[in-house]
Amino acid sequence: MAQFQVYRVLGGRLVLDLQTDLIDTGSRVVAPLLPAASGPKAISRLEPVFTIEGEAHVLHTAEMAAVPSGLLKGPPVADLSGSDYEIRGALDMLFSGF
Repeated sequence: MAQFQVYRVLGGRLVLDLQTDLIDTGSRVVAPLLPAASGPKAISRLEPVFTIEGEAHVLHTAEMAAVPSGLLKGPPVADLSGSDYEIRGALDMLFSGF
């Protein structure tokens, strides 16, 4: 598992691993990635949009949670490490308001 990798979990939902690789606690902090077409317009900066498997997905930052590491099995379906600026910006917006 690696920070900013996208995994498919039970039920086929996608989640983004937000946790640093430097800490192993037996769980990982993740946030869901939902198809952009399935919900309301994304909130600027808080909910960045990424293309995964050819489809726009919204990162629902405010819905992050810790899950057992075992849920993130199998190879990642995408690598968003090149979008770390947008992801960290969303976390800053959630925790600091800017």
